[in-house]
Amino acid sequence: MPYIPSGWRLMAAAFVVSLLTGLIGASSATAQELRPSLKVPTTIASIAAAADWASTYHAMSNYHVRETNVLLQPFQKSPGKLVAIGAAIDVGTFTAWNMMMGPRHPKVAAAGMWGMAAFRTFLVVHNLHNETRALRRLP
Repeated sequence: MPYIPSGWRLMAAAFVVSLLTGLIGASSATAQELRPSLKVPTTIASIAAAADWASTYHAMSNYHVRETNVLLQPFQKSPGKLVAIGAAIDVGTFTAWNMMMGPRHPKVAAAGMWGMAAFRTFLVVHNLHNETRALRRLP
């Protein structure tokens, strides 16, 4: 069995957990069934959010980087708590967005989810760029 560094295992675990919570949030988001036009954008936004949290955790635990989100700055010393709280905020945000916008304006709701996915993809690239510029933490 090939050796997989623990950072990659944690990122994969965070990815799976965030994807599952996003899918659960998408499937139980409303009393009315989530429209088919919102399932794909919500899933893609959940995947992008999972990748963002995985890259955030990797950067914070292996490099000297700091969180810039004001709501999450108090949790910088514990990357696991930071990611857990941030993922919970994402689940709540995605669910609220789909519940409030989805039934009346499904195209706007889908566009918003695609926008969230694009922004999170940008954050993943930004985190990777910050890792190349930051000092590596010593074990």
